[in-house]
Amino acid sequence: MIVHLFEDQKFVDIAIQNFESVSRGSNKYIVFSNNKNLKHISSKDVLVLPNSSYKIDFNLIFDNCQLLIIHFLTPLKLYLLKNKPPHVKVMWSVWGSDAYDHFKHQNIFEPLSKNISQNTLLQFSKKFWVYTFYHFLRYRVWPISKELVHLKSVNYISTVLPDEFQLIKKEFNLEGDYIDFNYGLDNLNSFQDVKLGESVLVGNSATVSNNHLDVFEIIKYTNKHIIAPLNYGAFGYKKYRINIISEGRRIFKNSFFPLEEFIPLKEYHELILSCNSMIMYHIRQQALGNIYMGLFIGMRIFLNSKSITFQYLNKIGMIVFDLEKDIDLVGVELNKEQKDINRELVTKLQGEEAIIRKTKGIIDLYNCLDIENSK
Repeated sequence: MIVHLFEDQKFVDIAIQNFESVSRGSNKYIVFSNNKNLKHISSKDVLVLPNSSYKIDFNLIFDNCQLLIIHFLTPLKLYLLKNKPPHVKVMWSVWGSDAYDHFKHQNIFEPLSKNISQNTLLQFSKKFWVYTFYHFLRYRVWPISKELVHLKSVNYISTVLPDEFQLIKKEFNLEGDYIDFNYGLDNLNSFQDVKLGESVLVGNSATVSNNHLDVFEIIKYTNKHIIAPLNYGAFGYKKYRINIISEGRRIFKNSFFPLEEFIPLKEYHELILSCNSMIMYHIRQQALGNIYMGLFIGMRIFLNSKSITFQYLNKIGMIVFDLEKDIDLVGVELNKEQKDINRELVTKLQGEEAIIRKTKGIIDLYNCLDIENSK
């Protein structure tokens, strides 16, 4: 049995659909949530368990488990990793912040945003032993930086971008092997030949790593409408959201439109299609789902030239832009040839055929483990 560990997140339904289409009945899907009414997951195949290490039923999770897939590493999942049976192999599907938030040196903020990041309550509290002790009392594990020995029991690692693997492996001194796996994008075909508006989308969330303030400084003279999704984020995001909205309205006046609440998917897609440009100024890998979707529908994508995302997409032939260098192109729609190139590459990387092939690779791995354990 493959046991998948999730939270109530948007990619879960897609992941379940892919695994069930390849190997029905070989998977158990566990969602950790303190709310039985899930917000993002509609699949009926999930088992919802309390999001607390004090309420864990190890037998329910590890019974007949040969492969444990950790979809985004949380303290609870680290606790399970620390207490897993020896025969269970583990795959860590790294999303981004579950690794990058624990790097010793985080050079992920541009100057204006760095000032905010250093003043957040969470960053301040992490410097003191009280935070470490509180972490242990709440989760029954120390922060990841003090539990690195247990990460060595991870056998397989998948990353959003292939180029991230060596970076993360080196940072945590991991011994696992690389697995090529992605969740894919849902309903790509519904975005064929769409008509785009003239607005500009900035960032994907209310997190400092978006470097919103630095983006605003670069594009402050634009006359385009600026749409900023700020409806979710990391710890303390609501305070950060207030700062970004205040600064956005100061600079762009009535042309600044923050998204503060979750809206129906159809409305969100309409919002995206009102833009012809997308600015994702992260330095670390983040928002790849949004970026791939933007590339597929023909948006002009502006990135941070320091980012591994920019370097990777450039390397494989995607037409993407350096925000500082190409500032005059913000709000200018791509031509048809440029759109076709990007759409073809996204389909090759994230289309249904590619994702099913990668999912089959994990099932093949599991079948080999199952044969070994049966000997």
